[in-house]
Order: sequence, then C-alpha cells, then structure tokens
Amino acid sequence: MTAVLTGAAIGGATAVSTPHDFARTGSPRIAATAGGPVTSPPRSVAAQWVDTTDTPSGITVKLPGSAKVKNDSITSNGRTLQIRTYRVRAGDNRFVFQVTDTHGADTKAALDPTIQGLADSTSGTIRSNQPLEVAGHPAREARITFDDKGVPNVLLVRYVAGAEHLVELAASGPAADEKGVKQLYQQLTGSPHIP
Repeated sequence: MTAVLTGAAIGGATAVSTPHDFARTGSPRIAATAGGPVTSPPRSVAAQWVDTTDTPSGITVKLPGSAKVKNDSITSNGRTLQIRTYRVRAGDNRFVFQVTDTHGADTKAALDPTIQGLADSTSGTIRSNQPLEVAGHPAREARITFDDKGVPNVLLVRYVAGAEHLVELAASGPAADEKGVKQLYQQLTGSPHIP
C-alpha cells in the first residue's frame, strides 16, 4: 500500500509517496483520550511483537516483526524534512510506523490534510476522522476503506503532532477481518514510547 504525506500544512512541503501502516505514543505508556474503551489484543498476538526504535528521535513502537526501513525527505520552506518509515507485513496485514522530523513546524495543522492525502493515495474513503490527545500532543485517528486488487480493505491510522516530529501509526488488512485488524491496531497504538 502506498500513502502520500501531504506536507502542505507543514509550511508548504511538497508531497512525497511513502509506504504506510501505523500506532500511539507513551511515556512510558500513555493513554489516548478519544471517547471509548480500548480492549487489549489476545496474548498470542502481543507476544510476537518486537520493539522498533527510530534512533534519531528515540521514539519506540512495538511491531509484529523486523521492519523494513525507508528514508525519504520533503522540502518545506527551504528546509529538508527527513522521513523514516518502518514497514512490516504479517499475513494479509500491513503496519507502518513513520516519523517525520518537522523542525518545529506546525504539525497540528498537518493532521487533517495528511489523513486526506493518505485516503487519496489509496483511492480510499475516510469513514471516520476523530481528534484526540496522545501524551499531551494533538492527534487524529481515522478509519479509511479502500480496495486492494479488488479486495475490500480497512486502514486504521493515527497521526500524532509532536513538537519536533509528526508520528504515524497504521494497520491495514482485509475488511472481512476488520475485528482482527482493529485488535492489531490497538496493540500498535498501545505500544509507543515518545521521549
């Protein structure tokens, strides 16, 4: 799956394609407030996950296996913003943990345009887009539906607007197993540590 980070809200950055799937932040474990209980995934799912640390930022997230890392950059107001994307595929499910160095740009303004860019890049439809707060940072959480080679899929994504980083956590998979995708997403979004 490919998504587009629309950096227009981060001071006019140019758009760049990056692979996607995502989660939440903590210090060491911080709950997000969105209005609803969060259930834990089965122990068998949680036991298979490993810590993945974005070394430049120190942000750590648990992913279900060893991640493939891709480095990208975008230009915004004459500044180069570094993007590190960590991807894992587990069966029919895909996961993304992405950190964009924003150098103090207004990442809160980028939350909605970034979700729209992600939906556009998958030719998907945003079914929900809710504001929340994660570890004291503004965040957005969205549910996007799209077709992947004719198979209906669901993408659950959270963007967290930190002072120096825009963090993305996403999980996607077949819509026929949306309950399972949601459990995996909850594992992902319950694992981050943001220093």
